[in-house]
Amino acid sequence: MRALPLALLCVIAGCANGGGIERRTTGDAGPVDAPGAIDARIDAGPAIDAYAGDPCAPGDTRFCTASCGTMGIASCVAGFFGPCTPPNEDCNAMDDDCDGMTDESVAARICSSSCGGGMEQCVSGHWMGCTATMPGTETCNGMDDDCDSRVDETLTRACATVCGSGTETCSAGAYVGCTAASPRTETCNAMDDDCDGMTDEMLTRMCMNACGAAGTETCRMGAYAGCTAPAPPVETCNMRDDDCDGTTDEDLQVAIYGAAPTAQVASFQSSCTGPGAGIDVCLSAAKRWCVSQAGCAVGGAGLLAGNASTVRVACFGNHASERSVSFATLASLYNPSFDESQAASHVASSYANRWCQTQGFAAGIGPVEHASGMMVVDCLAADQAATVSIPTLDLILAATCDPTVDPNGFHCNVASDLVCQMRGYRAGFGPVEWNDTNSAVVCFH
Repeated sequence: MRALPLALLCVIAGCANGGGIERRTTGDAGPVDAPGAIDARIDAGPAIDAYAGDPCAPGDTRFCTASCGTMGIASCVAGFFGPCTPPNEDCNAMDDDCDGMTDESVAARICSSSCGGGMEQCVSGHWMGCTATMPGTETCNGMDDDCDSRVDETLTRACATVCGSGTETCSAGAYVGCTAASPRTETCNAMDDDCDGMTDEMLTRMCMNACGAAGTETCRMGAYAGCTAPAPPVETCNMRDDDCDGTTDEDLQVAIYGAAPTAQVASFQSSCTGPGAGIDVCLSAAKRWCVSQAGCAVGGAGLLAGNASTVRVACFGNHASERSVSFATLASLYNPSFDESQAASHVASSYANRWCQTQGFAAGIGPVEHASGMMVVDCLAADQAATVSIPTLDLILAATCDPTVDPNGFHCNVASDLVCQMRGYRAGFGPVEWNDTNSAVVCFH
């Protein structure tokens, strides 16, 4: 037991009640009471050297020295102080109660930490072994290890996938949310989505050609290619879209024969004896020869150029429309003096072209046949021909064709064909309009 302040011990011993006897000592005799001392005492409290047997008032207590040197208490019993009672044992590595043992029977006491309460024991004068939980290092376990009222706070650790490294965070006792990229299903994007060291591997998909026939294509460098579907059929002259490109009989609409045998072409119209023969009969011969050829032709134009051996002929596919119109109708539209006697002139070609355009076509060639006041013309669609305006000088320079002087000579056929080729067309016929300054020709796509 720790020594108590004197004033507190005085209260415990009852020295404030005025009891007890003041003690004095003489040279060689024991302590004696001073005469009248009881009445005259003004001591502030009991002396600490109480002796057993000293007279006292009922209830008096005095401090005393126990047999082992600790401070005890002597109590008044029947008018005299009794023996000195040692104090209780305290945790101070001393024999407070004078029983020859130190710190024995000292009861455990309550202790605490920031994590809660516990008990501790006295060992060799020190309080030790507090059973309260001590703050620890926070770990990812769903508990407040460091007793700061937070659970698993600010705990992260490195993580990895086959795609690389990242960080994951503790939540509710488990590490979650790894920021490393995760393997994904491989897609055709030139990347290693599944992180296996290969890019776009083994990726194929179904494909179709324009006509819907199925095949397979393979991913290469982020794009599918190499469709194994068969190629669409070749376009043929059948009024169907064989190659499934949205157009019908395309590329079959104008066939240019640059070296057709002159005799063979002329054989289809005996009056067409070759270059220099009448325009109308040679148009008829060319048209009939074209129809006889294997292909898509329903009409034709010639002779565009050539000689006694070979000639150039343009054959028209089934987008052309062969139509009949009377010479009288054309005369009422363009020139009252026009009649069948002019069928072999480019005047007739001019009116044929004009009339086809009134029917919604891009151009017209004719007459390819005529008889009994009627003429047949080939009206041409926009994917077959165009009526092209040119300077008259271009015809003169191309083949000395001056239509204002003589539009019907074979050299004007040649000039018209050359002028169209110089403008990027495949062939041409004309002229179909002319004056001193400007002219027009029909150019074939």
